[in-house]
Amino acid sequence: MEEVEIVARKMRFDALVAGRPDAPLLIALHGLPRNRWEWHHQISPMAEMGYRVVAPDLRGFCHGARPEGVESYHLDEYIADTLAIADALAGAGTAFHLMGTSIGSSIAWGVAAKHPTRVRSLVAINIPHPSAIREAMAASQATSTDQGERFSYFREAAEEGNERAMFERMLEVQAVPAEESEPYRRALDSDEALRAVYHWYRAIPLWARDELPPVTAPTTFIWPPGSDNVSRASVDAIANWVTGPYHLEVVEDAHQPILQAEPAKLVELLLAHLSRHP
Repeated sequence: MEEVEIVARKMRFDALVAGRPDAPLLIALHGLPRNRWEWHHQISPMAEMGYRVVAPDLRGFCHGARPEGVESYHLDEYIADTLAIADALAGAGTAFHLMGTSIGSSIAWGVAAKHPTRVRSLVAINIPHPSAIREAMAASQATSTDQGERFSYFREAAEEGNERAMFERMLEVQAVPAEESEPYRRALDSDEALRAVYHWYRAIPLWARDELPPVTAPTTFIWPPGSDNVSRASVDAIANWVTGPYHLEVVEDAHQPILQAEPAKLVELLLAHLSRHP
């Protein structure tokens, strides 16, 4: 596994990479308040299975890809970044395997839904298809489902000047050990970095009301109920938004960041997904 810099869309994305350059491409998108390091337990095992595994920092998380303005953090910008990174690594239009966790999951759903010919297979962790979430939240008007309440922290995370407090609180709640969280503290050690990272929450109103199409790629959804920010109704609704082969894995007594909290289990599940959909 090595550190590289990927030039895409006139920006420079830091990334962790492993595997033969000519192997099938697999892109892994991290969550918040984390970065590419979140995937470090899983990258090498997937590369050993025969993939070129690339875990890039999302825009805002590295100095070379930190544009100004909330509108620069619209979901479509992250989607365009992902496609441009794939083009830079494997050639324009190349299809690739895609995995995402937390906000990386939301981005991965968007890539797979809007650009179905580019995604060979999809793994989404913790965050369901955005249209499944909308479906569950709409149903909450008539039932006891509570997805809206579970996302109530979005309002606080979007407040200007609140970034450092939210960053520390999120790491505390997620209970990432010191040796696992130190790379995040180093990467996001400035107010500039934190402000850019938390633009994700400020940009949600720009795109969250749009209905994302169903995903046609073979898909695995991994849900750690212990994170408590996703309702069962949202998870159940995913099946309405995947038309390809769909597999649900519920990892009981686990929480986000599950890639670090249960690293061996996630290696097992990700390799099983790739075995089903090579």
